[in-house]
Amino acid sequence: MDNLIGRKLDGLYDVKELIGSGGMANVYKATALGQNGPVPAGTTVAVKVLKAEYMHDPDLVRQFKNESKAISLLHHPNIVKVYDVSVTDRLQYIVMEYVEGMTLREYLDQRGGKLTSRETVHFISQILRALEHAHANGVVHRDVKPQNIMLMDNGQLRMMDFGIARISRAENQLLSGKAMGSVHYISPEQAKGDITDPKSDIYSVGVMMYEMLSGRLPFDSGKAVEVAIKQISDKPEPLAEIAPDVPYPLVEITERAMSKLPANRYASASEMLEALERYVQQPDVMFEYKYITEEAPAKVVKRTMSQKKDPHMAGGKTPAAGKSKKKSRRHSVFLPVLLGITVAFMLACGALCYMILRNADDPLLNTKAEIILEDYVGATRSEVEASPQVSSGQIVIEWVEEYNSTYGEGYVYKQSPTAGRTVREGQSITLTVSLGTQYVSIPDLTNYVQADAEQVLQELGVSVLVIQNVEPSVAVGAVIRTDPAAGTTVPAGSTVVLYVSRQQVNTTTTVPSVVGLTVEDARTLLVQKRLSLGSQTEAYSDQPVGTVIAQDVEAGTTVKLNSRVNVTVSAGPEPLPEPEAPSSEPSSPGFWDDLFGLGGSSSSSSSSSSESPGFIWPWF
Repeated sequence: MDNLIGRKLDGLYDVKELIGSGGMANVYKATALGQNGPVPAGTTVAVKVLKAEYMHDPDLVRQFKNESKAISLLHHPNIVKVYDVSVTDRLQYIVMEYVEGMTLREYLDQRGGKLTSRETVHFISQILRALEHAHANGVVHRDVKPQNIMLMDNGQLRMMDFGIARISRAENQLLSGKAMGSVHYISPEQAKGDITDPKSDIYSVGVMMYEMLSGRLPFDSGKAVEVAIKQISDKPEPLAEIAPDVPYPLVEITERAMSKLPANRYASASEMLEALERYVQQPDVMFEYKYITEEAPAKVVKRTMSQKKDPHMAGGKTPAAGKSKKKSRRHSVFLPVLLGITVAFMLACGALCYMILRNADDPLLNTKAEIILEDYVGATRSEVEASPQVSSGQIVIEWVEEYNSTYGEGYVYKQSPTAGRTVREGQSITLTVSLGTQYVSIPDLTNYVQADAEQVLQELGVSVLVIQNVEPSVAVGAVIRTDPAAGTTVPAGSTVVLYVSRQQVNTTTTVPSVVGLTVEDARTLLVQKRLSLGSQTEAYSDQPVGTVIAQDVEAGTTVKLNSRVNVTVSAGPEPLPEPEAPSSEPSSPGFWDDLFGLGGSSSSSSSSSSESPGFIWPWF
């Protein structure tokens, strides 16, 4: 039994049970006692304790202290909360929030390994927000993977296990270290054992995104070393080929995050999150990313549209002049018409060019002064109208109003062209003003078909997370309930969990009676019950040969599917013992018969008596 279970750590936490074990630490479920401690009494917490065998390893103790320092800096809704840290010579532990739910790995396995584009964006966005906060506090996680992310019932994620995270300060950059982290998700530089930075976490997020969208890992092998080598040198199978249904903007985002060279990845979690948000607002966006090649770092590769050559210009040849003259003579009657069309076309082109050039920024054609746009994001409408550029008429404002949960009502949250751009006087700029947070009411979707319920919620502007549960009273594929419940008012963009009824999957079956059946009939019946026929032992009985006369699991017993039932089979009746064969030699007379002359048969005896008086002992 674990020697910590039942103990009270520093009199503050009552350890109840072991709930997880990692490479260097165990995680326990405990209850806070609240005796002048940082956690209210009765709160269920998770306590991560460094294993005893590592307490005297200075490197691991230092790593554990780094983790303690790292996660104590983090306070974010997508990161597991840390309540308390204790690092002493006799015991090192971290007290964290106890999260109910399943890991993202378990959820992926439950959904067959592949998620929808919407779910992927929903989960990856939360992970990036958590990393954005961690990186801003100097913490690089270095072990981002689905197993280290908890999924709560409300669809919110919690990142945990900063077990190999370290502070990215200058003094810690001396720790080049080994290739740490889960090999299927580590970056190429991490696989080499090089220094890691926030871009290493970006790579891991890209691998997770690739897995969610395609249902498979980019690199896999039976040996961890082979996977690490592939992370360094191999290119994954293109996402667009193995998952052609994935929107191309998401393919571009995934490929950039998974670039081998850190310089080609997103510079930060914020930049990748911005790309996802742009895709949500504009699903047909084309990013057209530029990549630096590893062979020639100074060379920039950019996709360009191929231009088709005019087949008539091949080799510099032109139609013969003689033929042109013949054609012109043949169609001379149409020359006046063609000339008129040509003149009209030239006049139209001239007018169009004049209109374009009149509004161009060419100083020869446009005498309006240039101005540099001010930044109006965050200002109110009245503040914008009172600004010098607007009040003097240097620029014209076109107002757009939209709901936005980040900015308060009446505040500008988007500007086009952006601040700092040089424009001409009189140019129009577009400012989008927030109408505040839009709230929607969750309708009662009970017994709706899943697809219809999802469509209703999407039209309301909320994200949907589907979780399947067994509910006998609701038809399979229909909605059981929602969380938040029907009638609840939530901000647009919130996540609504849709609980959908699924079929009960039986894991047990009842053993039938196979006594009296032939072996083949018994096998067939067991297979029908999702069982298998086990060993067959023969025994004598009055039943026909090959008939089952006994089974080791009694009929009516509930067992797990695919269990084996061993049987005893009749070998027929037991054979009778063989009779003793009669002796071929004449029986010899007994001792007393010989002694008293009584031996032999009756005939011989009578014959003997008539012929011989026999022998008489002298004392008679």
